Formats: sequence, C-alpha cells, structure tokens
Amino acid sequence: MKPPKQIETERLILRKPRMDDAPAVFLGWVQDPEVTRFLTWRPHENIGQTESMLAKAITEWEGDVRFHFIIVLKNDDLIGRIGLRIEGHRVELGYVMNKAYQSKGYMTETVRAIIDWAFQQPNIYRVYATTSVDNIASQRVMEKTGMLREGLLRKYIVHPNISNEPRDSYIYAIVK
Repeated sequence: MKPPKQIETERLILRKPRMDDAPAVFLGWVQDPEVTRFLTWRPHENIGQTESMLAKAITEWEGDVRFHFIIVLKNDDLIGRIGLRIEGHRVELGYVMNKAYQSKGYMTETVRAIIDWAFQQPNIYRVYATTSVDNIASQRVMEKTGMLREGLLRKYIVHPNISNEPRDSYIYAIVK
C-alpha cells in the first residue's frame, strides 16, 4: 500500500519531494536551529546535506514503508515536510515546518489530511506520533487533530540539538 503522490487540502498540496526542492527546503527550515531543535538530526550546514536527504526521501517512495511529502501552499511556497511510516495496521507520523508558517493551522491541516487518507485504507487502524515533552506546539497539533496522549515514553529519543542523552517523549494516537 502506497499513499497517493499528491494530497490536496483547502490551502495546501502535499506532494512527493523533488530534487529541485532543495534550495527552498534548505533556506526554509533544515538549516534553522530553532525549527530543528526537537528533531533527531542537526541543522544542515550546506545544501548538499539537503540534497542527500531529498534523494533518500525520493528513493524511499520505491518501497512500501516510508513516504515523505513536501507541504506546499497553493501559491507554490514550500513550507514544510511530513513523513509517514507504514507498519502493518499502523502509520507513524513525523513533521517539520518553516517557522514563518507556524501557528497558522497549516500543520494541523496537513496531519488531518494524512489521518483521513490513512483511515480510508481498510487495513490501517492507528495513526500515531511521538513528541518531546517540551514541544508544546507539536502536542497542540496532535490534540487539534483528535489524537490522544496515550503515555510517557521515558528516555525515548535523542534530540541532538538539545542533548546527547535520550529524552522523554509523549506518544499520541488516533484509532478508527
């Protein structure tokens, strides 16, 4: 099972990444230390790192597990990325957005679109994500989409931009 290469919402287009996205992605969010604070990778120092990330994301579409979408405003501005990992009856989400576009409901709209697609699939029953206990913005996105906080994952993930030691995360999910 693969998601469609493009999903459209009221204000957004979620589409498969392209190599020519690299300049906008690099300038938009991957090199920003504030945006990458709670992520599992360090900010990109050069566009070559961004090109490698995009090449991997494009290649992963050939498989059946990982799929990344570039989030594009209908005016063609690239504003973020969302990834999904399909694990049998579950879909895991991860996302990031340019700080200039945060707090405008775009990520909530994006996550809702992915949940809607996932629950249209007969074999998907659960969509979930984890987030740092300190990442209030991400927690709000999940709550606005109907995901419920299921618990605390102690010493769960390393956020190298904060610490080299594993940190606590919350797990959120929605089920059909």
